Amino acid sequence: MTLSAPSYVIPGTYAENVALLAGRPEFQAVELLFFSFDEDTRRLLACERPALDAHRRRFRYSVHMPEPLLPEHEELIEMTADLAERYVVHVPAGQADEFARMVGGWRERHGDRFLLENVVGRPLEPAATLLEGVPLCCDTGHLLLEGASVGEFLVRYLSRVREIHLHGTEGDADHRGFGHQDPWFVEILPSLRRFEGVTHLEVFSLAAVEEVLRSLRASGLVEALP
Repeated sequence: MTLSAPSYVIPGTYAENVALLAGRPEFQAVELLFFSFDEDTRRLLACERPALDAHRRRFRYSVHMPEPLLPEHEELIEMTADLAERYVVHVPAGQADEFARMVGGWRERHGDRFLLENVVGRPLEPAATLLEGVPLCCDTGHLLLEGASVGEFLVRYLSRVREIHLHGTEGDADHRGFGHQDPWFVEILPSLRRFEGVTHLEVFSLAAVEEVLRSLRASGLVEALP
């Protein structure tokens, strides 16, 4: 299992979080979070690229693209094209045709590096059908908030899934840790044991990271470190 962590597990910049994660041997990948892409973010990324580049042999990088996704966000792809392996994009609330044309054009120019992520309240199929062959990112928290079965989703789409955003929920909030005996997690264990892609712990604190790691170790998915 290739484990990934987000670029925000402590309050700080991309470089500060990556430096901390470099001391955690459990992780082989980092997802750089760009929920927006404004001038401040652009300057920060340009400033911190040398620090991110310094860990290229240590980590595989992915980029979580902004929401909503806009044509001008191709600049972010261009700024990270020599660094990131994958780009995760949320499926749209509507206008699947326009979205598919944009992502399809990016795919032609930048390669087969884009993953469609399921989102609460948004149908996956329109964009996934129009972008035939584009792999998927399964977000467990989004499915749980919808009351959908994570297990059924993975059974249906596992051959197309390249990344799993693994996190639990608490009330109406996701990006939470979970226990190894939580029913939804027990249900997906067979799929996780077969999964050969990236499992991304999409939680945003060290305490939540530790909680998820404990569940993975208790289930035998990750070996306990000496």
